[in-house]
Amino acid sequence: MQLVTRTEWGAPAETPAADLPTALGVDVHWIGGPYTTPDHSQCAAEVRAIRQEHLSDPVQHWVDIAYNFVVCQHGYVFEGRGLHKESGANGNQTVNHARYAVCAIQGTNESAGDTLLQGLRDAIDYLQANGAGDEIRGHRDDFNTDCPGDELYAWVQAGAPRPGGGGSPTPTPSPSPSAGPAWPGEYLALRTPMLHDDNVRTWQQRMRDRGWSITVDGWYGPASASICRQFQTEKNLDPVDGIVGPVTWGAAMRTDNIT
Repeated sequence: MQLVTRTEWGAPAETPAADLPTALGVDVHWIGGPYTTPDHSQCAAEVRAIRQEHLSDPVQHWVDIAYNFVVCQHGYVFEGRGLHKESGANGNQTVNHARYAVCAIQGTNESAGDTLLQGLRDAIDYLQANGAGDEIRGHRDDFNTDCPGDELYAWVQAGAPRPGGGGSPTPTPSPSPSAGPAWPGEYLALRTPMLHDDNVRTWQQRMRDRGWSITVDGWYGPASASICRQFQTEKNLDPVDGIVGPVTWGAAMRTDNIT
């Protein structure tokens, strides 16, 4: 997953949105309208514009960008309200409390290419690994709207499959008899506030055991992300994104691939 944090796209590090540790699932949205995707260098500006539009809305009184994550046509996942926060986008308080929200930066005159769908699936998987249930719905399922457009809605109804494969990310490698702990279901990534838990510590210890110079302190900071990217490059893992997901975790825990 190519994650762009709030600070990286120009928002305050913290959101004032209400906490929502778990939800039934995820609602998929689009921006719609006469929008044409620019070069990726302009995508952060578009996310900032969406946030400003939401903050300026005189009816909704949003406290921040309404979506948990926003995905551009280039497959990058922009952190909106982020993990464990109540959405403001689904239509009313009941459905906002029921499901998180992921939005595609896709205009009505654009198709949803494979790269966009990959990014949307990455965002959904990330939420499902961190408190979201299995439900994946279109905004129109909860509210009187044509959002997220017919093409994306058909994709949602098909189970939001990852292009070129099934409806889920590359599966967690089956551990061999010599493998370490199975992937814990949590993506280890740079975020604000910084991630700190035993899963990070376990991965760091495993990387140190493999010979990497890494501090085992349970904090997933820039140094850990850098080691992760170097390891992903060494093992020809895709993508090289500095995020410890199921494939990167599985490769780290194996003992038959140490070089």
